[in-house]
Amino acid sequence: MQMWLLLSYLVTLHVLRLGSADFRVVGPDKYIRVTMGQDVVLPCHLSPSMDARSLDIRWIRHPFSEIVYRYRNGKDLYGDQMEEYVGRTELVRDGLSSGRLDLRISGLRPSDDGSYVCTVRDGASYGEATVDLEVSATGSGPQLSLEGYEDGGIRVVCRSAGWYPRPEVVWKDPGGQHLPSVSQRYSFDERGLFDTEDVIIVTDGNRHGKWSCVVRNSRLNQEQETSLHISAPFFHNAHPWMVGVWVLLVLSVVFLGLGAYLWRRKVLQSRELAWRKFLLPHNPDVVTLDPNSAHPELVLSADGRSVRMGTARQDLPDTPERFNDWCCVLGQEGFREGRHCWGVEVKGEVGGDSWWAVGVARDSVDRKGDTDLSPEGGIWAVCHWAGHFVSLTSPRTSLSPIPIPRRLWVCLDCTQGLVTFIDADSGVEIFTFPPASFNAEIIRPWFWVETEETELCLRDSTS
Repeated sequence: MQMWLLLSYLVTLHVLRLGSADFRVVGPDKYIRVTMGQDVVLPCHLSPSMDARSLDIRWIRHPFSEIVYRYRNGKDLYGDQMEEYVGRTELVRDGLSSGRLDLRISGLRPSDDGSYVCTVRDGASYGEATVDLEVSATGSGPQLSLEGYEDGGIRVVCRSAGWYPRPEVVWKDPGGQHLPSVSQRYSFDERGLFDTEDVIIVTDGNRHGKWSCVVRNSRLNQEQETSLHISAPFFHNAHPWMVGVWVLLVLSVVFLGLGAYLWRRKVLQSRELAWRKFLLPHNPDVVTLDPNSAHPELVLSADGRSVRMGTARQDLPDTPERFNDWCCVLGQEGFREGRHCWGVEVKGEVGGDSWWAVGVARDSVDRKGDTDLSPEGGIWAVCHWAGHFVSLTSPRTSLSPIPIPRRLWVCLDCTQGLVTFIDADSGVEIFTFPPASFNAEIIRPWFWVETEETELCLRDSTS
């Protein structure tokens, strides 16, 4: 009898020990490196493998000790989640039964860079592991400019934007030797990316030739380089006796060039007016907005002639016709043949931090999920976003030298497959997409706005 009681006690003790068995939480043995904008899965698992569906799992941001994500007893708990991760995190459920605790973060931002702690608690048992995430972004090609004379030489400035982490800037002279910069300045844009401005003073006129600025992302081992050719005459301004000679030469060139410029401008203006008269119809198309296609965060006017972003998401049915990711809306009208043109006015914030675009789209354009904003995705448009004015080609074409228009014409030639944008105030062509094959498909006006300070309004007059 005593032997039976002892055996029962040992079995019970063994079962209790199994129920609260010790475990280890294991993370990766090296950092996770991902490019900004992509999705990432942070790996973490239990050792030995065990069913984690009834455990208390937390992902915590280190060193802030704030909750990125929490799961307990089969439920997602969002009450204490950091605001910047709302709607961007989810536990990969497929592996929970085997002890995998992987966390997916979507749309990586520079602020996501850093360490994360995966913690697991089961009664008195506890474990944790750290996962290091490195977010990177390669910025724009450097822009070089000569900005006057300084300290007996030429002041050369290198500017580049959109880097993360802070990039390294290297100058090279015509012989390939590295040069020290005289000043460096870094700043953040609205997305948390680094903009850089680096300056050197070029003083050696005997080494005229190609001077290069290299901006490098050490994490990705990627770099952007731009060169500028500086010829010997630029250095002559350091000698006072040459100033008068150069002034006379420059004035001569200016006066000769001015006459040629005025004549050429007159010819171009006459051609421009003739071209615009041909492209713009006498009676522009009257376009209205299709409320059935509008994203729930967009607010359309009662007459369907203007659209802006609202302050809250509307409770609208998620029909197949409605955009559910990008804040887009289509025009009611569709075109299959002939030439058509309609005017759009950008009211409120047109530059700065505004986000908007106008153009055309195939009637079959994907309206769910991450729409491909390019001709390959069925969209031809020009776009302004956070100080950048571009055409939505693939890759994007910068239109930044062109003043951002407040009023523009969208011109569609279904027969030739052309989409052209014209500044309505100056009559100057902004951009024309390469000829496309619409395959007799219906093409509709397309609009995108994602800042509350901007409103897109339709016009029906060529004046």
